Amino acid sequence: MSLGVVYVGLLTLGVVYALLSGVLGWFSDLGGTDVHLDASGHFDVGHPHPISGTTIATFITGFGGGGVLAHYLLGWSPLGSLTLATGAGLVLAAAAYLVLELIFSQTQAGSEHVVDEAVGRDAEIITPIPAGGIGEVAYLTHGQREQASARSVDGEPIPRGCPVVIDRVVGQTVYVRRKA
Repeated sequence: MSLGVVYVGLLTLGVVYALLSGVLGWFSDLGGTDVHLDASGHFDVGHPHPISGTTIATFITGFGGGGVLAHYLLGWSPLGSLTLATGAGLVLAAAAYLVLELIFSQTQAGSEHVVDEAVGRDAEIITPIPAGGIGEVAYLTHGQREQASARSVDGEPIPRGCPVVIDRVVGQTVYVRRKA
């Protein structure tokens, strides 16, 4: 089998993989990231790994494309075409990794916040807190309105619309006191 056929085969394989994963959603692996549910109940999407299905597929596609270019269009020797193919594969795989890293780092910096950041913030009761029971508050953090289950610090009822201050957070529940 000639080196040119290998290049065409790898280029074809890479393009078919890209089409199937992009159009049909097959083989998706989130770019090789870690996804888990953190202690506060939010999904935490980690950072992509440099060696993932996406970067490997991109390397194969770039290797095949670079090889086809060097072998058929430029007429380079086998060593020259292997060098260009390898370089093209590495450059495209690195670019894919950097794009995924950028996307996931921007996603992480989105609307998710740590509930502990709520401590000391002003809030408003949106569902009344009954004596010894649970209600709900709304507050602003990072320019967004957030809601959380709430209990009063002293166990006393707090009516809807009452301004409060978030005193502490236990799990996903905030403990509030009436604003002075």
